Amino acid sequence: MRKKGFTLVELLASITILALLALIAIPAISKQIKNGKSDLYNSQIENIKSAALAWGTDNLFKLPEDDTCITVTLGYLKELGYIDNSVINPKTNEEFDNDNTFVSISKSGNSYLYNVKTTGNKCALVDEEILNQE
Repeated sequence: MRKKGFTLVELLASITILALLALIAIPAISKQIKNGKSDLYNSQIENIKSAALAWGTDNLFKLPEDDTCITVTLGYLKELGYIDNSVINPKTNEEFDNDNTFVSISKSGNSYLYNVKTTGNKCALVDEEILNQE
C-alpha cells in the first residue's frame, strides 16, 4: 500500500526553491521601496519650493536684489497657509522641522533661485514681524 504525501527530499527541494526566490526578490523589492522614498522626498522638496514661489509672487517687493539672498522658513510658509501643516519627510517618517527647513531665495540675472535646505547656513532671515506689519 502506498502512502500519500511528500517525501523529505521533495520538501527540501521545495524549500530550497522558495529560499532562492526570496533571495532574488527581497533585494529588488527593497530597492524599489528606497527609490520610492527618494522620489517622494524630492516631491516634498518641490512642494516646499512651490510654496516659497507662491510666497515670492505675493511679496515681490520683499524679494532680494542682485548678489543677496533671503531665507523663508517652512514654519513661516505654514503659518501663512502656503503649504500644509503636515509635511512629512519620507526618509525619517517625521515632519520636516519648521525652523531648520528653509528656502533660500536669491536673484541671478533676471530670475530668482529657490533652494530648499534642511541644514546649513541661512541667508538674511525674513523678519516675520516686519513682514506682518507691512
